[in-house]
Amino acid sequence: MDVEVAEEYRTFAKVVRISTIAGLIVLIASSVMYLLDIDPFVEPDRVVETWHLPASEFWKVNVGKEMESYSEFLYIEHPDTIAVFSLFILALTPVLGLLSILPKLKGIYRILALLVISELLFGAVRPLILGAFGE
Repeated sequence: MDVEVAEEYRTFAKVVRISTIAGLIVLIASSVMYLLDIDPFVEPDRVVETWHLPASEFWKVNVGKEMESYSEFLYIEHPDTIAVFSLFILALTPVLGLLSILPKLKGIYRILALLVISELLFGAVRPLILGAFGE
């Protein structure tokens, strides 16, 4: 018995698969670079020693300044900041999938998809917009 899968479901799955693989490749590559101590933002030995500190103190001790917001991680110069960027890619994966099928959706399904996209985008960029950096 063959199961027919609608084109939009295949499109959604393909986009999610590709963006997930891309995010994981970037995450794994940056993690390997970090573990090999290739130009880290925070030295791996220091992380272990200071992991117990509250976030504000952790950054002050390891980087020499307080981190004002997640936007400071947007300067992709070091493997550990690239890892943060890969998590952003992974967070946007469902958004990309929904955007890929949005033109094919009709009526209430399009409205629901737009609401979900809006909520996911807000969740992904909220720390950048609000400058929130939790303890």
